[in-house]
Amino acid sequence: MMRMAVRVSCSQMICLSFTVGLCTAHSLKKDAETFWTPQSDVPVVFHRDVGDTFLIYEFLLGGLIIDEKNIITLKDEELASTRSAKVFHSIVNTQVPKTPSTIRKRLGDLPRSRESLEMDTFEQLVLASVYTAHRALSSSPTERQAWGDLFCQLVAAVTHDLSRKVVMC
Repeated sequence: MMRMAVRVSCSQMICLSFTVGLCTAHSLKKDAETFWTPQSDVPVVFHRDVGDTFLIYEFLLGGLIIDEKNIITLKDEELASTRSAKVFHSIVNTQVPKTPSTIRKRLGDLPRSRESLEMDTFEQLVLASVYTAHRALSSSPTERQAWGDLFCQLVAAVTHDLSRKVVMC
């Protein structure tokens, strides 16, 4: 089984800091109800408050392992054993798009109205942007450009949700 360990570089630290800032801004902007356990009509979300934003940051800063099937696990085994990490794994491995075609589809399915994104959609877009940044760093120059374009589109969607300003890539 081939595994790809992801190490945090300076540029990734900036990306992670940006992610924490976006999650914090979204949490402060929208007082959405979220739940830790799935219910039939309520989507699973990790982020309930600002504290969860910092927990996601700790997960990402500790490093991720992405296997050949794009299954993501935390490098830190102690963190990975927590209840919060199990919810994080469930979301990142089942809800977050990880291929260029599924990311484009998710972006295309975003509501065209001026309403705010639901918390689960917002969270998935932010985590997909982190994933695309990781993929860009470990790709060839040609693939890096494609992943970078997807990253830009994801960040533009998140930024539009937070500020209502259109960001062009």
